[in-house]
Amino acid sequence: MGFNPLKIQLNMILVFGGTTEGKQVASFLDEAHIPYYYSTKTEVLFQGKGIPIYGALTKHKLEQFCITNKVKYIINASHPFAEVLHQTVAAIEIKIPIIRFEREFTKRINHELVTYVDSFEEAKVVFQEKKYDSLLALSGVQTIHKLTSYWKSNITWFRILDRDSSRAIAEQANFPSEQLLYGYPQHVKEEILLYKELAPKAIFTKESGVNGKLDQKISAALETQIPIVILKKPLLSNRYLCANSIEELHQKIIAYIE
Repeated sequence: MGFNPLKIQLNMILVFGGTTEGKQVASFLDEAHIPYYYSTKTEVLFQGKGIPIYGALTKHKLEQFCITNKVKYIINASHPFAEVLHQTVAAIEIKIPIIRFEREFTKRINHELVTYVDSFEEAKVVFQEKKYDSLLALSGVQTIHKLTSYWKSNITWFRILDRDSSRAIAEQANFPSEQLLYGYPQHVKEEILLYKELAPKAIFTKESGVNGKLDQKISAALETQIPIVILKKPLLSNRYLCANSIEELHQKIIAYIE
């Protein structure tokens, strides 16, 4: 790929992953024989050639890690809604390039059944104003506590990942286990069947992009004529250098290695 191996060895990369994008970055670095650390919040099975690390990092810990391990630049390929991590990475005072490898997002649509909101508080206002007294939340287990005031008074189903850590979070929030659904976003047809079976007054999800199958969720909502409320993805610091493809990432890495 045109890399200088001697320079590459002096340029250790820190990748924040745990996503499909993180795996894409790791695969690319593996093929290019570039050494890297692969960081995730929790311990996960990692099959790349990089060095896996896990655990949340504060700004100070991240700075110390980069200095100690001679990290020359960071690739943040974490989830779009990992806001604390995004802010922590952007806040470091070490002068190294920070690249945001972003998933694809489709254009927001203008439709009477689709509402975009900037926060959970705004979402709850919409639920109240439009009298949505039942909800199918496809926003992830971490959002259960953010909607506590709603689901304690209204029928709510949450779809979460089928793993012990997710069940533990739901249990800690005292969310009714019988109202938990397990699995990932499905094809439009499967989503439609689920929406029809539960018949919620509204659906709530995040603007999670193509890999989060947002298009399928919206299409199923429109097909079943169920309103869908979408939490907008958070804005990123302008310190990030954004790349939306492996080709763009390749060019940005070359710019700092050469």
